[in-house]
Amino acid sequence: MGAKVCSKCGVAAEEAKPLKCAKCGSRDFYESTGSAFGKKPAASEPVEQAPAAPAPRPVEAETLFDKYGGIPTIAKIVKAFHHEVMARHHLAAYFEGVDLAHLAEHTVKYVAYVMGKPAEFYTGRDMYNAHAKYHIHGMHFDEVADVLKDVLTAAGMAKPDIALVMLRVESLREMIIA
Repeated sequence: MGAKVCSKCGVAAEEAKPLKCAKCGSRDFYESTGSAFGKKPAASEPVEQAPAAPAPRPVEAETLFDKYGGIPTIAKIVKAFHHEVMARHHLAAYFEGVDLAHLAEHTVKYVAYVMGKPAEFYTGRDMYNAHAKYHIHGMHFDEVADVLKDVLTAAGMAKPDIALVMLRVESLREMIIA
């Protein structure tokens, strides 16, 4: 069972059936379905070590970017990703006043970078500065990551490749959440 989360401010309620948000007083809640990354371990639980970074690849090695068809495929993935995120009103609120066409262009470039294009290909702001003013909550980061994972799966990406992309996304957590 997921947690009840305030639709206005994103804070999880401690009660199973909250009457109002402890932070903002809103009475509108939604059921959070959890994260693709699993629950966070308690202090007493052993923490699984992340897999070691892959060995540097030779220059001629095929990247995920090349393997999955480059910009045309990534553009379709980003379009589906943005569509799914914007369909969730509690996530869409983060994008009020944002030029979505401009955001899509940057997202395509960033996903291309994550999938193996050289770092110079992505020329946007660093992740911290790009997200700091939005005060993004961890459970919303998790939900957006889940959406990305679902979109990558639907696009036909292999599970090991999805795992690599998701590992890279998870590495951004501390730069994106409030």
